[in-house]
Amino acid sequence: MGFPQARVTDLHACTLPAPPPAPPPPAPVPMPIMPPCCPTVLVSKLPAARMTDLATPAFPHPILKGSATVLISKLPAARVTDTCACGGPILPPCCPTVLVGG
Repeated sequence: MGFPQARVTDLHACTLPAPPPAPPPPAPVPMPIMPPCCPTVLVSKLPAARMTDLATPAFPHPILKGSATVLISKLPAARVTDTCACGGPILPPCCPTVLVGG
């Protein structure tokens, strides 16, 4: 069974603190996946997120893990539980009607 497909504005749990001089935020902090993702592939009217698309805390970082079997514009599809460079996972619900395997 697959996991729900991630899209632009879906949340991930950022585990990195803000860079100094800002005080570190309590971890994990839900932060959105940034546009543009893949504007030619829409999932519930939002662009689909893929590996290497950026998630935003205090500074952008890429999604590091994605589906090994489903590609969107030649990049692995990002799903719930896939991780970002901060080590935090993409959080549910994302798009529960579109399940991506692999």
